[in-house]
Amino acid sequence: MTLRVQILKDKFSQGLGLPFKELLPESAIKLAISELKIKYKKRLFDPFVTLWAFLSQVLDTDKTCNNAVSKIIAPKS
Repeated sequence: MTLRVQILKDKFSQGLGLPFKELLPESAIKLAISELKIKYKKRLFDPFVTLWAFLSQVLDTDKTCNNAVSKIIAPKS
């Protein structure tokens, strides 16, 4: 892995909250959902939060669901 990629990965995995929220805005996800005609119900974790948490979980060294959920609730605390 190149140094730049490693630095970016470290930044995202060590940060609080959901860093992908800024990189992949809700508007872009809504557009894709609309184009694909995907229907979903508003839940506690909507498709936007779920995707951001999943991306964070994949890059995190911990990889646990508990850690991903803690990133969701971190900014609200």
